[in-house]
Amino acid sequence: MADRNVELAYKLLNTPIDPNLRCPLELSEIANYVEGEMGETIHYFASPAQDRGVDVIYAADANGDLTAVKVPLKSVAALAYEGLQSNLDYVLITELLNSKDQGALAARKNGIIRAMDNEEVRRMLNLCFVASQEVTKDTGEDILDVIIKMKQKVSDYANDYILLVASDVMDAIERYDKENVTSFNYKMSIHDEIAKLGIKKVVKILGNSGYNDGNTPVLAAGKAILVGRDSNLTSSKPLSLVRAKFSGEVATNSGAAEGAVRLISVADAPTVVNANGKNTIGYGVYGFEGLIEVNLNYRAISWSDEIIA
Repeated sequence: MADRNVELAYKLLNTPIDPNLRCPLELSEIANYVEGEMGETIHYFASPAQDRGVDVIYAADANGDLTAVKVPLKSVAALAYEGLQSNLDYVLITELLNSKDQGALAARKNGIIRAMDNEEVRRMLNLCFVASQEVTKDTGEDILDVIIKMKQKVSDYANDYILLVASDVMDAIERYDKENVTSFNYKMSIHDEIAKLGIKKVVKILGNSGYNDGNTPVLAAGKAILVGRDSNLTSSKPLSLVRAKFSGEVATNSGAAEGAVRLISVADAPTVVNANGKNTIGYGVYGFEGLIEVNLNYRAISWSDEIIA
């Protein structure tokens, strides 16, 4: 049994992240990715370009709530790792005995991986909404007008933009040319106009998050976020994702490989599970990681929830 659990933990359920893509694809577009040691203090250094009175950065806590961290001039702020933990899912032994699908544990692992990835993205996008660069839609304006205003909001602080949109916003962009073809006085395409603004890519954000019900959209309907990936205030991308690496005794005792940044594991042995009011035997499956998500340059981000209102 011990050998079997080791095999499950390492072959199926250890580090679920592609070594060539260490964080969700959406985050790789807008956030710098860093791995830190357990117990290491992560500091944010205020750059001289940000010396405009007391500046503010925003960090997401374990519940996805936002905490303002004041950064004194030419000083540093320490950020703490927060735990991201999945529900304890289970697969009953009786179901495994009678199932044609003997990959149930791997299927639960994959579900937890997707849920944790989505939750990481949701928290990071929530940080973007804290930014003061909100854009509203005025009378007579359409979706292209709002996108132009979003770009103008950050143009003094960023370039090389990426636009993150909800599914209904992407649908509106795709319908734009057809719906306005009779009113155009000259040949134009919304995709061409977006490209002229320096927006290199439009990314549709899919999926749900929320460990309680799984029905919380990663990006709610009608919302769009513009992120400038280069800026005059910070190098590279304005957002950062830091994951803690499991090391030493923690790695050994948790079943994680040395240096792994996410633990997805099964219980060491079948345990008693209370399912539908009855005690039965099953394998528990869970996920855990320690992370920091931080918005280092809110001036390089604009957003709107009225883009198609």
